Amino acid sequence: MSPWPAQTLKTVASTDDLHVAPYREDGVTPGTLIWVWSVVVGNSVFVRSANPRSRWFAAAMRERAGIVRAADYEGPATFTLVTDEELKNRIDAAYTDKYAHDPYFSPTILEKSRQQIAEIRPA
Repeated sequence: MSPWPAQTLKTVASTDDLHVAPYREDGVTPGTLIWVWSVVVGNSVFVRSANPRSRWFAAAMRERAGIVRAADYEGPATFTLVTDEELKNRIDAAYTDKYAHDPYFSPTILEKSRQQIAEIRPA
């Protein structure tokens, strides 16, 4: 069972409007909400960063929590690094399906960001 409401998953899957703000080092104060590419695989929401020096992704992995705004949900969330290679393949396919039309999307971006994929769950 997914912690995400079905309507939220449907909206995240069909739109490009997910924002994240990992907590700062104090573990309480969220950073600024930033827009990120997101996909739904199964009943889970995934985000990634193509920049290996991404401050928001580093904070998400360090703090493992923050704030997310997605469709009809805005509130606390957890971030978990994805390490399963088969799941990464499914996530890559979802990104390709959703963002292939975007001029900034490329297979190179998928490859560069393969180690920087996180699952987001409402907390």
